[in-house]
This record gives sequence, structure tokens and C-alpha cells, in this order.
Amino acid sequence: MGFKKLLFVLFVVSSAGAQNLKVCISTANPVLCQGLDKDGSQAVCEPVESRVDCALKLSRNAADIGVFSEEEMMLLTQRQPNENRIIATIRDVNRPEPYAFEAVAVVRSTHTGGLEGLRGGSYCHPGFDESETRWSPRVLKTFEQVVVRTDRCPGAEVAGKTAEELEVDALSKFFSNACRPGPWSANATVDANLKSKYPSLCSLCGENNGCSRYTLNMGVNIAGVSNDNRHIQALECLRTNQNSSVAYVAWQHVREYFTIRNPQHAGEYSLLCENGSVQALTADVLTSLSSPCAFVRQPWSAIVASTASAQAAQTSLRSWWPNGVNPGGNTWQSILFSGIVGGNNALINFEDTLPSPANYTAQIRTITSIDAVASCLPARRWCTVSDNEQTKCLWLRSAAYTLGIEPTISCQQRTNTFECLQDIKDERADFIATPSNYGYISRQNYKLSALKLVQNTRSNPTAFSRVAALIKDSSQNEISRFENLRGKKACFPEFSGIAYMAFVKTAHERGVISASECDYARAVGEFFNGTCAPGALDASHSLTKASSFDATTLCSVCKPAVTVVGNFSDFTCAWDYSNTYFGNNGSLACLADPQTDVAFVEMQNIDALFKSLGLQSSQYRALCRNNSLAVNTGTDIDQGCLLAYVVDSEVLTRRNDPLQNSLSVLLETLDEYFGYNAATGTQLINLEMYSPFDGRSDLLFKDTAIGLSEPSSDSANEAVRNYIELFKHLDACTSLAPPAPALASRNFYSFFTLFILTLLTRVAIY
Repeated sequence: MGFKKLLFVLFVVSSAGAQNLKVCISTANPVLCQGLDKDGSQAVCEPVESRVDCALKLSRNAADIGVFSEEEMMLLTQRQPNENRIIATIRDVNRPEPYAFEAVAVVRSTHTGGLEGLRGGSYCHPGFDESETRWSPRVLKTFEQVVVRTDRCPGAEVAGKTAEELEVDALSKFFSNACRPGPWSANATVDANLKSKYPSLCSLCGENNGCSRYTLNMGVNIAGVSNDNRHIQALECLRTNQNSSVAYVAWQHVREYFTIRNPQHAGEYSLLCENGSVQALTADVLTSLSSPCAFVRQPWSAIVASTASAQAAQTSLRSWWPNGVNPGGNTWQSILFSGIVGGNNALINFEDTLPSPANYTAQIRTITSIDAVASCLPARRWCTVSDNEQTKCLWLRSAAYTLGIEPTISCQQRTNTFECLQDIKDERADFIATPSNYGYISRQNYKLSALKLVQNTRSNPTAFSRVAALIKDSSQNEISRFENLRGKKACFPEFSGIAYMAFVKTAHERGVISASECDYARAVGEFFNGTCAPGALDASHSLTKASSFDATTLCSVCKPAVTVVGNFSDFTCAWDYSNTYFGNNGSLACLADPQTDVAFVEMQNIDALFKSLGLQSSQYRALCRNNSLAVNTGTDIDQGCLLAYVVDSEVLTRRNDPLQNSLSVLLETLDEYFGYNAATGTQLINLEMYSPFDGRSDLLFKDTAIGLSEPSSDSANEAVRNYIELFKHLDACTSLAPPAPALASRNFYSFFTLFILTLLTRVAIY
């Protein structure tokens, strides 16, 4: 018996020593997880949507280890400074430098006057599309902020301007000429306008450069130095210009340039330090792996473990990769190394002290707290409606700030969307992404407008709002045109929702409702002889607060979910499920009532709704927008028959907000770094603003979103064009004054436009 107990103890001890580690693996890489599913593998996949999700899982011990990029280490210092532990750094076997990179300023050795001595001189920059050194916007602009104070704009007029314009305006006043190639703004129109307005900042790039690249004569190629490297080109720009020139470049390329390409000129140049002093580029300095002074030093990427498992995880990694390199072979250890660490050039350097993120980065690079930073523009306030959404917003805020995206973001949580709309109207918040059902309420009641429309993946039919008018097939002899609906009873999912407004637009087109009527409650209420439009009596849904129309008729068909007994009224207009006919499923249930005639519904999941209600879709037929009946019964409705096919979400902000242009470009920049197309292996910070976050869906944006587009009737996107058309009449009614037209072509609708629209509806074809 004692021998068996001894064997059991030995088994337990050996099992503990070989404990499996839960490794964060992207859900986009299922092949890696399959490769790790080998006999004897001690690594278990822990699926994550992003590396930020991994950080959250590490902090609550739901994962053991994950790999984080250089900029993500700076983000963790902002968001989780003392959570988790760094067990190893990831370096390049060919680069023994102590830092991932150093950003330095090079001047001629004759330079005097410190930083201020650069005023009126020339400026050579590697460019804003240079990706070789993985410089973030913050790194790319650090030198400019320190020297020119581009983050301070005392007395500057900021109305209508973007952060980028304020920045380059300050630069153009400080430097007489420069080469600052690449995109200055995520918005192509803004970028082109700025380069046209400030040509001096492109004047040193060479001939026919378009400010997109250097076109200097670089001379002969020299082994070990690439003439196409932007940092080498910036140094050549420095060499060929006057004494007051400066180049802002990576230290590793300074060493290449002055030790391989132009060693004879090294003595003529020095590093300009942030304190204004200079350090000559002597032979000893150039052979040093680190610079004597730098504007930015970047920590290496790292393997991070949860605090609870850090020691054990490091012990396991030391046994899996004893030399810090890929062990090779078709083993799970090699597969894991290649999958999360990198290729053959990757080198693991284990950290004996297991520092926290804050301790790891503190001696290398620090970023001022977001709440203490100076800025030319105030933070743009994003309104959120749940704890989970607020958390995602805070991470996105910190990620954007870490990368140096401006203006900064603040996150303001409210209880529901209506509170956010009110706060935006009252200038307590600035923007929110909302479903299209809020489109008309936000415009009429809160005087907001669309800053961006949300693009969705075309392969997902539920990513768009598709509205149809359904009638009972048995009534097709009585109802075959929209005019036949006059005096009938109708069902809507919600008052002023997208289905309600799709009917109003179609009724205008068919001429059955006057386009001169801006009170949509009256227009619909007087056309039908009773409806169920939940929320019609609620102040938050009111389209026209000054309306004298008795809107109770808009809820005369509604029924309470609970049977009312006694001498009490069963009238309800509630816009929740205490109203039996609320929502899309409620509208179908309403249509099944023998007393009703038509329902206006959204087609998402319509078959499942029919089934859940025990209804046969074959008993219903669509009344098409062109005033005809669908050929077949059921829910397979041709797009041309729909009353609306529109985007299902938009970003709302105040009309005529003087800072609207800067907010628009901010959203485009966020899309560039955290959007659908940014989520690749080269992403500086792996956070996806359109994807689920921490296991929760539809936070800030719907998961079906893939990008943002201008709210323009000229859009190539049909659903976007349709959405703009859907608003024309309401915009005319409310005399919408659109945002400044600097970013996109927009139309202004006045009461004159309303008059024209009224005339146009007279020529509708019946």
C-alpha cells in the first residue's frame, strides 16, 4: 500500500512540474491552435479577440501568458501598470541594442542655440508612412512637440480646424523649409489641402515628389545601407542643406550612415539632445549600441504572464526554449515559438526580476498621464451606455493616446442612448454611434446630425436595415396600392423607428401623404384609421414637440401584454415588451390580428420570428415600393420591393459643432489604427474597435461594422445613399445646417427645398 501511495505522490509532483499553460492565441489563427494540439503539448490555446483581450484575461487569471508589442507594453503601463509580470523580452538576434529603437536628432556640429537655434532652419523627417522602425504617430511627432510645441496653441483659432492643421501651421512658422513626407492626415482631402497650403514643409523632398516620398539623388548604392531607407534619405537631406538643418531619425540608421556610407563626414555632425546640448558623433559614440541622448527610447516587445503564474510560466518557457531561440523541428515547442514569438531572427531574453509593466518601461520611456497632457483641442467626449461599453472606450482612449492620436478621447457613461443624445445636444458629450432607429429622433428632437455612417460587411444580410410592408395575402384584392391603405389599420415596430420612417418616405413618393406636412405623427395618424406605433406618446420619441395632434390614435391598435380586468382601460403606448405589439415580432403579431391590415417590419431574422409566433409566412405578401404586390407570398422579397435598404448605424454629433472637422478626422484615424483593415500582424496596438471586446458583442459599434463613410448622397455605397435620401424630407423640415464642407460634399436643405420636394412628389408614378 505504501509503495502505491509513493507512486501516486511522484505522479502528482511530475504532473505539477509539467502543468499546461494557457497561451493567448488570436481567434483569427485557428491553425496555430491545431498545431499545438499534439501529444505531450504543454501549451493550451486560450482564444482571444485581440491582445488587449489577452491582457484582461491575464489580469483575472483566465490566461497564463501572452505576447505584447512594443507599443502595447506602453499601453499596459497606462491601463495595468502593476498587474501581470514580464517574464521575457523579445529581441532580434541580429540586433544587440538595449532598445527596440531610439529616435534622435542630428545637426551639424557648428549648431548653436539649443532647440531654439533650429528656428528658421531646415527639417528632414523620415515620413509618416515609414513602417520599418514601427514608429507610432507619437514617436514621429515627439521631436516636433518638444522643439516647436505643436501641442500648445495659445491664441490660435481652432474652429473648423483639425489637429493636423494646427500642427503643420506651427511647424511652417518655425522651420523655413522641410521634407515631411507621407500622409499628414487620415483624410485624403485634408491631407491634400494641407500640403497645398503649407508647401514649404515639402520643399526639401526633391523634384516631383508630391510630398509622398524623397526623390533626392542618393548616389551609388553602398553595401549595408539601403538608399531607399527613409531614415538614410532624411540624413542625406540633412547633409545637402544648410548649417541650421536637423534630421529626426533612428539611431541605428545614424550609425549605418556615418560608419558605412559617409564615415568621412561623421566629425561634422552631432546629436542634439532634448536639453539643448550637443553630443559629437565620435568614433566611440558611433560604435555604441545606444545613443548618448534620444528623444524617444522604445522598450522591446515582451512575453507577459499573469502575476499568479509568472514564475511557473517562466520556468516552463526556459525548458521549452533553453537557448532563447526557436528549437526547430516539427515539435509543439517550435510551433508555439513561431506562432507567438516570431521567426528565426527572434530571440528571447528572460527577465529574472519579473517586473510589472510600469517597472519594465519606467527606466526606458514614459508618457505623460492622459489627464495631465496639454493639447490644442479639447478631448472629444464619447458617450457610452453600459459598463462594458465604457471599459472598451477607456481602453480605446488609452490606446489612441499611447499612439499619439489627437485630439484625445474622453469616455462618458450614461444610462441609455436617450441620455446620450440629450447630453450631446446640451454640449456635455460630443458623439455616439447609434442604430438607425434613432436617426429621426436624434435629428428632430435633439438637433443632431450624422458625422459618419457605419459601413457593414455585405456578406451579412442582418448588417443592414431592410424594411418591407406586409399585408395578409387574403386581402390582396382589397389592397394592391399604397392608396388602398388609407383608412386601414397599421402596425409599426416603434414610433419614429426606421420602419415608420420608411413608410413616410414611400408615402411621400406615392403621393398619398403631403410632402408639405412636417408633423409625421399627424401625417401617419390621419392617413390610417388606427395604428400601433409604440412610443408615440413618449417625450423621448416625440418628433414634433409643438404638435397639436392627438397622437393617441397612433396607439389605438396596441394591446398590453397582461390582460386587464375590471373597469380599467387596456390602452397602452409603451415602447417595451409590456406592449404585445412592440418590436418587429410585435408587429407581426399585430398583423396576425384580424382587425389589422398592414405591418411595416424590418426583415432581419424575419423567418425565425414567423416561426416563433406560429405563423405561416406564405399567408402574407409584400406591398412593394413601386405600388405593386410581390409576385410570390412569403419573406423572399426582392430588394426592389423593399421600402428601405439602408445602413443600420451612424455616428451622431451636434449640428454646426465648430470642432466637427477635427472629430471627423479623429474617427478616420481611429479607423486606420484600430479598424477592420488595421487588425493585422503589423498593427502597433492590437485592439479592434469594431469587434467584440472581452467576450461582449456590439460595444461602441456593432460587430458587423467594417468601417466608416461620409454621409454623402454621392457615395458609391447604395445603403449609404439610400439612408441620405431617407433624411431629405426631415432635413428640409428642420432646416438642417450641415457641417462645414471641408471633409465631404454635403447638401443644405431649407424650406425652399421642402417646397421643391412637395412638387416632386406630385409627379410620382402610381
